[in-house]
Amino acid sequence: MALQDTVAHAARGFADRLRRDAIAYGACAICALAALILATCAAVTALIPMVGIIYAQLIVAGAFLVITGGIVLWMQRSGRQPAQPLALGAAAETAQRQAQFAQIAMIIEAVMLGYSLSRRR
Repeated sequence: MALQDTVAHAARGFADRLRRDAIAYGACAICALAALILATCAAVTALIPMVGIIYAQLIVAGAFLVITGGIVLWMQRSGRQPAQPLALGAAAETAQRQAQFAQIAMIIEAVMLGYSLSRRR
């Protein structure tokens, strides 16, 4: 009986700690989301006098798209396991990295071009 009581007490303590941690992390996530919303609003407000209301929102949306694309690329790269030996797939992996770099560079150039065209009026 003593062993069962000890295990039950430990399980209750673990569940209580897990619940407390979940509540704390949930509160942190809500605060981080509120900070992100306020920072986005401030960024748009700061850009409005320079580029206008439409382009200000587009620039901020483009920044979020670039961040999202970076996260997606990072998740894809971190989740991959090499299917073949590194020596055989090194050339293919290098070509793929160069292609991804070129894609990212084109996206950044398009955003910069759109911004510079919006400044000319």
